[in-house]
Amino acid sequence: MVKIETTNILYENKPVEWSISQVFDQQKYDELIGVTYSVSPKFVNQYLKGFKQAMLIVGIPEGTIQAATNDELIKATVKYANKQVVKKESLKFFGNLKSPLKQEILDHKIEMKVPQAGYSIHSKFYLLKNSQTSETRVIVGSANLSNQAFDNKFNQFEEVLIYDNSSLYDVLYQHYLQDMGPLLTNYFPPELFKTVQKKKKDNQNLAPDDQLVSATIFNDQEVADIQRSAVSTTVDDLKDGVSLGILPEKTGELINQIQDEKSFSNQKYRDKKEDQKAEKISYEISNDMVSNRNKKHMIATQPTVKKRLVKHLKFKKSEKVDETIAERTSLIFEESTIDLLRKRSGLFASDTVNQKKAVPYGKYASKKQIKTALGTINHLLKNYERFTIKYTNDYGSRVYEAILYAFTAPFISVLRHHAGEQKDVPQFLFIGGTANSGKSSLLRIISRMTAVHDSDNDFMDYATILPEGTHNKKSQTIQQLANWLQESNVYPLLIDEIPSEFFSKSNYGENLVVNTTNAIDSQQENYPAFIGTTNSDGYTLPERARLRSYYLKNDKVFDDKYKQESVVAYNRILDEVNNTLFKDFVLRFAEKIADEDQQWIYYENGGKVDFLHVTREIFKSYYDLVDEPLPIFFPEHRYDDSQESSQEKWRKLFLGSSNEYFKYNRATDTLIFKISTLDENASRFGEDRPSKIYRDALSPKVTNGNTEGVDVELDAPAFFKWINVKNPYASKNPFKKLFSKKD
Repeated sequence: MVKIETTNILYENKPVEWSISQVFDQQKYDELIGVTYSVSPKFVNQYLKGFKQAMLIVGIPEGTIQAATNDELIKATVKYANKQVVKKESLKFFGNLKSPLKQEILDHKIEMKVPQAGYSIHSKFYLLKNSQTSETRVIVGSANLSNQAFDNKFNQFEEVLIYDNSSLYDVLYQHYLQDMGPLLTNYFPPELFKTVQKKKKDNQNLAPDDQLVSATIFNDQEVADIQRSAVSTTVDDLKDGVSLGILPEKTGELINQIQDEKSFSNQKYRDKKEDQKAEKISYEISNDMVSNRNKKHMIATQPTVKKRLVKHLKFKKSEKVDETIAERTSLIFEESTIDLLRKRSGLFASDTVNQKKAVPYGKYASKKQIKTALGTINHLLKNYERFTIKYTNDYGSRVYEAILYAFTAPFISVLRHHAGEQKDVPQFLFIGGTANSGKSSLLRIISRMTAVHDSDNDFMDYATILPEGTHNKKSQTIQQLANWLQESNVYPLLIDEIPSEFFSKSNYGENLVVNTTNAIDSQQENYPAFIGTTNSDGYTLPERARLRSYYLKNDKVFDDKYKQESVVAYNRILDEVNNTLFKDFVLRFAEKIADEDQQWIYYENGGKVDFLHVTREIFKSYYDLVDEPLPIFFPEHRYDDSQESSQEKWRKLFLGSSNEYFKYNRATDTLIFKISTLDENASRFGEDRPSKIYRDALSPKVTNGNTEGVDVELDAPAFFKWINVKNPYASKNPFKKLFSKKD
């Protein structure tokens, strides 16, 4: 096979095969000035940690900016800078650095600068120097600071020219100092440094490494403050640029034009949810940067801009619709802090003494502890087997499935990020159970298994989320749930006894499920899952909401003759339950996240994504670890109880109805059902009438046309196949065989 050298490295004009470490030789040089089009955190982590002093000047890697003329460049770079703020790019870059590199950034041993708005840099040269011997090295060419640019494994041609102790060093150094220097601004907002230093000071009782980790986990308020600081810096740079003559007097007028160009934004960004939202907000921020007084567009003052920014860069701590609402248990996830060597899961809980302090969450369990925890789950399922009527192992598997979902809940945003379609990974789990089926008891056990602190509340009762007497309590409860679901707090919402109207009224459950799951990925990097219980007969959601949620039936009632015995057994289980296995699980899940080769999407035979596959594999490894076989009630696949529940509703309706309600049309092989008859004896009115529940339960695959009329037309063969009932009209159609042959 022919070997092709895509990266052409020349040392003193002669080809060499040097590694990246040889090119940026830290044994020989301790200072670096790097002017590059782009830089990756991975490259900094691997190759720049040994320099005593490093200055990185990073251009703007966006094609539309590179192609812009000067006036257009001012507008393009202002938009780009604002989008970077909205997308939290500098915070993400900082978060992806290893702790020692973060500290070097904070100590200004490594500095990163970017061209201020109105300018871009496409240059690529690197100046290395030994501070003791004054030896120098110049690297010029086409390569950015990324592994891809210097590695022959990538089919990307690059030229890298290296000269030691060359007069070119002084020429390029002066170019950097005199020409570029006045146009540079800090990449990291000043508020970032202030915030970290303050938090480190507040955590002086921690070990130095833990101080840094805790200080660089930002809550939503701190993120918003850092974002506002970044925009304020842009405003100052623009005003200084105009006053110094670096930018034209008409800069304010040019920025004002950005809002007018909103409809012409680049189509490729519309295809990306995150970038689309950032694009939209960047227009609004750009507009806030200009003062329109006296019919003249001037750059606004910094205090004015800061005040205006509040509406765009507000932090994601959920607003309470009532001040009496208790604080939720806090669990924050920051993927960049996963550190397997130090046994860090990336999850942080609030300290029990100082609520403002974040402490790592997760701890590996011993083999004995894992065996005990699995034994507790086994005891729980044995109790279901002993005390519920008509128990089956398949039913027990659904109980175990709810536990698996709860363990996975803090990482639901990670799974959705990796999913091809976000709806493949439901953010909502509904556990449906009739009265006395133990659904509240199961939720309490789940809450104990996944507890962050021993003192945490078990779960919330839907009816008491807001106090009695609250104005518009029903709609305000939905609003509070929506607020919580948009927090960066990944601890799941555990909600008991969700009423039937939550599912039957479109402006309640349907809108909450659809609107939250459609918007959350573009608004937040991390967010919680929702786990709620309800009466099984009350669960019905329209198709678009069903596709975005997961439903598990928990409808086997406990036998009253064993009531006392079952209560005693349940309390014994409750005493056994703790979060030891959950703490271990989050570390094992973090291992999966850290594995770049981890496969996340697994399709089952029915074509649906088994979003709990990774969790199943971890639990299977637990049984292997303790040398026990997989229990017969262990769930090895996802369920489709939502579909089955809908089918069951219509099966019972058909089998229990008189023929006068279902009229068969032999010519079209269809059924006409007068759905309005369902409301005749109903005492409820409005959207939660029975007919709506049945309409929502219908699969669109079995209907002909609109289902909103008085009558619903059903495709008879498809309908009977769907409800798993033998088609009673099939043998009564003498033309059916004839038509089948003709087809």
